[in-house]
Amino acid sequence: MAKIEICAYLHGSGGAERQITLLANQMVKRGHEVHFVILAECNYCYPLDERVNIYDLSKEESGNGISRIIKRFKALKRITKKISPDVSVHYWFQSAYFSVLYPRKYRGKVIYSERADPYDKEFDGLLGVIRWIADFFIDGFVFQSEGARDFFSVKIKKRSIVIHNSVNVPQEKYPLPASREKRIVNIGRLHHQKNQKILIDAFAHIADKHSDYRLDIYGDGELKSELLEQIEKLHLEGRVFLCGTTKAIYDKIYKASLFVLSSDYEGIPNALLEAMALGLPCISTDCRPGGARTLINEGVNGFIVPVGDVSSLAERMDYVLSNVDVANNIATNAREIAVTHTDETVFDRWESFLLTVIKK
Repeated sequence: MAKIEICAYLHGSGGAERQITLLANQMVKRGHEVHFVILAECNYCYPLDERVNIYDLSKEESGNGISRIIKRFKALKRITKKISPDVSVHYWFQSAYFSVLYPRKYRGKVIYSERADPYDKEFDGLLGVIRWIADFFIDGFVFQSEGARDFFSVKIKKRSIVIHNSVNVPQEKYPLPASREKRIVNIGRLHHQKNQKILIDAFAHIADKHSDYRLDIYGDGELKSELLEQIEKLHLEGRVFLCGTTKAIYDKIYKASLFVLSSDYEGIPNALLEAMALGLPCISTDCRPGGARTLINEGVNGFIVPVGDVSSLAERMDYVLSNVDVANNIATNAREIAVTHTDETVFDRWESFLLTVIKK
């Protein structure tokens, strides 16, 4: 049995929050001692097993800028020393480089799981230098895709593993529908990263040809007003709907005719994973650093289009909606993801890697 510290930043119902909560639950279920340390923000959306020890350091957040970072550093140091874990797991780079600065005798091994796009400009400048230095001292790396892993040096690759996210869709509750609703669906924060703007533009290209279809976008965010203005400008009121968030997302989308992921970058897109497991015909942009391409075998279980290319996206949407046999075939094949990416399969790999890093 290992003593595992998991450091989290819970700011909502995102994929990273879901996966790190699942990691804690799965490890305690397997008999490990799990300590879940919450930093910066505590917004619970997923349940934690009652056997998980929880430390909410977000309550100690005060001040801003350098002052807040120093307080966060000291708070995590205090709790880590108290826990004295065999290994700590970080989905947030800041807590990872904090941890490598603590004495080895009480911090144990450190694992960083890259959940974002390592090619992003946010890692330029000072943060890039900090990451480059910290990477020398981190004991293990978990990447969501080969594309993310390949950004890094050979030395880091040797200390790494690629583990996709898990998906848990009850297949018996959501069988492939005999007929589909004439809806195109998208799930994601209304944010520049998710780029629903190009999806709305692409739908405008095919709206006249497919006049009985609507586009439903599930999610909230800072771009809501901007997207509503775009919908009005394109005269798509009554055809494109911003549906907000819902806890019953599977019920809302599983009979749709098409799921589209329009993001510019993602890790492993949970929304795409879930749509595939539900058996929806899926189209995704080839978002950096390659998570969607890892999941989709072009033309077999879905389709990939270039990032930001409205014409290509519109053309592919038209093709899927116009060819029912093709849509049904890719939907059937996509459902296999529910078998290959179960919680058991994914977290078996996590457990094995954790124990391997501890023993080194």
